[in-house]
Amino acid sequence: MCRILFAAGEGEKVQPLLDALVNASRKDPYKEARGKGGQHRDGWGYLLIKGELERHYRSTMPIFNDIKEIQALNEELNGFVVLMAHARAASQGDVSLLNTHPFAFSSWRGFSFWLLHNGDLDKERLIEMAGFESNDLAGVSDSYTLAAYISRNLRGTSKEDLLEAYRGAMKTTRTSFNTVTVFQDDTQELRAFITAYSTEKRVKDPKDWDYVKLLSLERKNLFAVASSTLGLYHSASWEIIKNGTAMHLSILPQERKIIHVTADL
Repeated sequence: MCRILFAAGEGEKVQPLLDALVNASRKDPYKEARGKGGQHRDGWGYLLIKGELERHYRSTMPIFNDIKEIQALNEELNGFVVLMAHARAASQGDVSLLNTHPFAFSSWRGFSFWLLHNGDLDKERLIEMAGFESNDLAGVSDSYTLAAYISRNLRGTSKEDLLEAYRGAMKTTRTSFNTVTVFQDDTQELRAFITAYSTEKRVKDPKDWDYVKLLSLERKNLFAVASSTLGLYHSASWEIIKNGTAMHLSILPQERKIIHVTADL
């Protein structure tokens, strides 16, 4: 499983969250407590949207070793930004650029999206539900398969369409279905959709829940969602997101405005 970050708001408030992601990936006490080692070192990637800039970056290098790119990203964190980032600890699929998050897809329904996922899914069931051929997806991860499933099944970016598509995919969850997706169409508005779900087994085990739960942070000019470990490296008024929650965000960069609503998955 992996460590994730989504943040929208003023760049200088996002910088310490990026630092926390790097540190959480280098040494994760929650992962260590489960006997799974302490690092998320199987590649990392991010999407940054800032004004006219849109940058999608992926590398198989551990995030904590990719010093030049982290420095370059930090230099861009000024003004109003939207950032999603993922540090991978591979559970399914090879360590490769193809399997490194976030994944970029364009739908024939007129929108593009970037998706990242933390957890473990039943890949074969996803393939069957989507009507894909198993051989075509033999070398990819469950998370890549999820992105392909969403691309095929999502009708639009309304809250109702998103809930329908993601609820379907959530049925394949083996451990967690923690996702962040950012959508872009021909308007100046960005949309984001976040899911926080783990199976009952994970929620009831204290060590598992410490590891898989998602946190949210909301203050003036900042909205963020992050994996639990980031809370150990950045002291703030984090709140634990209720298990089985979806968040639908409308982001208006020119107005520096974020509108979000929650729903049950």
